Amino acid sequence: TTDALRALFTRHRGQTVVLVAHDSVNRVILMQALDLPLSAYWRIQQEPCCINLLTFDANMQMRVLRLNDAAHLHDLN
Repeated sequence: TTDALRALFTRHRGQTVVLVAHDSVNRVILMQALDLPLSAYWRIQQEPCCINLLTFDANMQMRVLRLNDAAHLHDLN
């Protein structure tokens, strides 16, 4: 997964890339970004329609800038 993301972000360097995925895919990507073991899978909360914001630094290392942000949904209740 990390290799595929690096390839995607390398191909689109300097651009914004939007990935839409289910919570399981999000968790796997976030575990890799945070260098967490597979046992951390259920410790990462992913609300429906949440936003995770990741970036790659100059060394192509993933950084998590926002995690499980669902603030855009608060007015819908």
